[in-house]
Amino acid sequence: MITIIFSLIIVLTIAFNWKMHFRSVSNLLVLNSSFIFFLYAVSCFIQTPLMVSNNNNINLLFCHLCGFFGQYTAGTQIFTFLAQAIFRYFATVLYRQKILLTFRVNTIIIILGWIIPLIISGSLLALPLAYQYESESRICFTSTKYLLGALIASIFIFFVPLTTIIGLYGLILWNLTHFNRFQTDANNIIRYKRNIKVFHNILLIVAIMLVCGMPYMLCVIINIITEAPWILYSIKTLCISLSIALETLVLFFTNDTSTRDTIEKNKSYQ
Repeated sequence: MITIIFSLIIVLTIAFNWKMHFRSVSNLLVLNSSFIFFLYAVSCFIQTPLMVSNNNNINLLFCHLCGFFGQYTAGTQIFTFLAQAIFRYFATVLYRQKILLTFRVNTIIIILGWIIPLIISGSLLALPLAYQYESESRICFTSTKYLLGALIASIFIFFVPLTTIIGLYGLILWNLTHFNRFQTDANNIIRYKRNIKVFHNILLIVAIMLVCGMPYMLCVIINIITEAPWILYSIKTLCISLSIALETLVLFFTNDTSTRDTIEKNKSYQ
């Protein structure tokens, strides 16, 4: 519910005030992340009856579709942050190349961020055991008991985009540090402070993804050697949902444009 409420607030606030206040690439990227958070929350809501009933006699097609939708939305949210990292790299390091900061270029990046996880998640449907109901976690998802499917999801939907994000922000941090030593004019200092603030916010989100993604990887690794304890399955599922909720809260409370500024502007109009 936390994810649904706060992501919906961000989406509606930016969408309804787009032309008046929020027409910018950075807000488009925030809108993109918030919308996928909302879709992931919907995927969890769809599977609520499965969590409550703990019934193993589940329609196979329904389970596959639920697993696919959950995996797709969970994976796409990482790619939305990759899109933010790419834009931040453009704005910080390649800011002289104005074309890289346009809506057209970043819209293409956003679209690719939806297509790539769709292809990966869709390809797992060809593996009969990739999406299955786990009685331990009580959901249909990419099962850590099926090594091939779990590795494909972990590597291409989690590790590759996440390491790319970390690499980009590493380059950004180096650039900001180098920049701070040699650039001292007023405009550059303002840009530096703004980028540092954004960097801290995104770094917090990356840390959340890393910490909350570890239980899933532990399940995969342990299942290679022996059977993972049932409690780890529950922790894995909880951590994935918790990470999305925390990331939504970070976006809501650190994106001043979509919260405090809007409230103040609406008050002034009234």
